[in-house]
Amino acid sequence: ALFQKELHENILSFWIKYSIQKDGKGFYGAVDSKGNPIPGAAKTSVLNARILWTFAEAAKNFNNKIYGEIADKAFKVVTNDFLDKEHGGYYMTISSENQPLDTIKHTYAQAFVLYALSKYYELRSSSQLLQQLKTYFDFLEEKTKDTEFPGYTEAFTRKWQPYSENRMADNNEPRSMNTHLHIIEAYAAYYKVSQDNFAGKRLKELLLLFMNKIIRPSGHLGIFFDKNFNETESSKAICSFGHDIEASWLLWEAAEILNDKEILERMKPLSIKILDAVDRVGVDKDGGIFLESTRFGSHVRTNKHWWPQAETLVGFMNGLEVTSDKKYWDKVKLTWNFIDNCLIDHKNGEWFTKVNRLGIPYLVEPKDD
Repeated sequence: ALFQKELHENILSFWIKYSIQKDGKGFYGAVDSKGNPIPGAAKTSVLNARILWTFAEAAKNFNNKIYGEIADKAFKVVTNDFLDKEHGGYYMTISSENQPLDTIKHTYAQAFVLYALSKYYELRSSSQLLQQLKTYFDFLEEKTKDTEFPGYTEAFTRKWQPYSENRMADNNEPRSMNTHLHIIEAYAAYYKVSQDNFAGKRLKELLLLFMNKIIRPSGHLGIFFDKNFNETESSKAICSFGHDIEASWLLWEAAEILNDKEILERMKPLSIKILDAVDRVGVDKDGGIFLESTRFGSHVRTNKHWWPQAETLVGFMNGLEVTSDKKYWDKVKLTWNFIDNCLIDHKNGEWFTKVNRLGIPYLVEPKDD
């Protein structure tokens, strides 16, 4: 009941009230803490795909007409305003006037669109939408899958030439864990609705890639890799706690959707190993999760950003469901208390972007963080 109250009365209601443009045609790129639109703020395909996914899931789950209408609006925005009608794929950012800004095609952003469209299909299933999904999946496979090395190329020019300045990696490494985690998420969502055998094959390859190459023996995830998925030296010192705990449930969910016996048997204990690894070193006594550690764990960045806290709730809930061990439910409650006491903006609505270790919100982004 607490979670549902937060979802309906604070989060979704805030987005319905403040994110929709006055002309009703789309969503603002950004609003301030009081919900006022920030003039000229660029719009991103990742945010709009997430709006589409969220309201489609909420409409389906709660049979809510208003949520469905917002999902319909987001579908139009994503497939009209962000689509590159000339070269295919979706722009990373467009201006407040819906003109292309960043025309680099990040595989990460393309994956979010496939993920959102697959969820929208669950709400508004039609043969036309399923064909649109299949066409887009095949297009992504043709453009982004590396035919020579494992995995997917990170970024491309507008015309789909490989682009080495991919900017999703610290030193422009050729492969990142984060991009591949979201490709898995998207491919699992697509496979769930399509049962496309080829998508299932690719999903299995990706899960094996995580199990064999990306997840370290410690249970933490590697961050950046060369083309053969050997972790780069500078990456080995870093743990990203939010991604670790996100992967603990997301990879298990993908394995369940694939429903391959060998993968399920390997992934189940591994998902708990990842969860316990991050719990051991990344979760504070108050239930809040730190952002990351560097220098092989000798330096912990103790600010607590909003998204890893949300992942922590889901991660511990998944731990409870997989193991039936009540200790994970105690951790869910502890993390929720931290979120409720420190991260939720009970005055203006929604959540603060991040708080410090003691739970004090940053109202302005610190320069050196």
